[in-house]
Amino acid sequence: MGTKLMQMAEDLAREKKCIGLWLDTFEFQAPEFYRKCGYSEIGHIADYPPGHKHFFFQKRLSY
Repeated sequence: MGTKLMQMAEDLAREKKCIGLWLDTFEFQAPEFYRKCGYSEIGHIADYPPGHKHFFFQKRLSY
């Protein structure tokens, strides 16, 4: 279901002529899921929240 939802978001972004997407997540949520969907890490904040990482991802869209 998550993969389908991400594909729908990417399709909508293409319809709107976006060049890419970005998102953020925490290490205890879904960073590996986003990597599998083709997103690349563009940064992170260590120890936010304490003891965890806050990740930022992007994906360039192709047409």
